[in-house]
Amino acid sequence: MKIKLPVYTVCIIVIILLQSTVLDYIKIYNVKPNLIIVFTVSVALLNGNIEGAIVGFFAGLAQDIATGKLIGFYALIGLYLGLAVGSINKRLYRDNIFVVIFFTFISTIVYESAVYFLWSFRSIINGQINLLYPLKAVILPEAVYNSAISVFVYIFVIKLTRTFEETERT
Repeated sequence: MKIKLPVYTVCIIVIILLQSTVLDYIKIYNVKPNLIIVFTVSVALLNGNIEGAIVGFFAGLAQDIATGKLIGFYALIGLYLGLAVGSINKRLYRDNIFVVIFFTFISTIVYESAVYFLWSFRSIINGQINLLYPLKAVILPEAVYNSAISVFVYIFVIKLTRTFEETERT
C-alpha cells in the first residue's frame, strides 16, 4: 500500500493535466474523453470497491480543484462510481477487455448524466431544456470515446496492479 499512494497520486495529477490541456486538442465532434472516469473504472474493476472508491474520490477531488466550480461534487460522484463498479468486480472475469469497455460506457452515461442534471437542474424544472440533445450530442459520443480509450488505460492499470503485487511479494 505504501507504493500505491504515490503512484496513484502521480497518475491522477497526470490525468488532470492531460484532461485540461492536451485532450482539448483531441476532440472528436467537439467531445473529449474523460480519463478520470476511465481510470476510476479500471482501478475499481481490478482492485475492488474500496480502492476504486478511494481513487474515484481523490480523482474527483482533483477534478473539482482543477475546474473550480463546486468542490466535492466530482469527488462524490467518483467515490460512488468507484464503489459501484468495484463491488461488481468479484462476479466478473476481470481480464476480459469487453467487461471494461461495457462498464466504461455505462459509467460514462451515468456520470455525465448526473453532472448535466446538476448543472441544469433549474432549467429542467422550468421545462426550458431538451433532455435528448445532451444525451445525443455529448453524453453518448463521450461514452463511445471513453470506451475506446479504456482499452489502453486498462492495460496500463493492469501493468500497475501486477507491479504492485510483485512489490508486495518481495
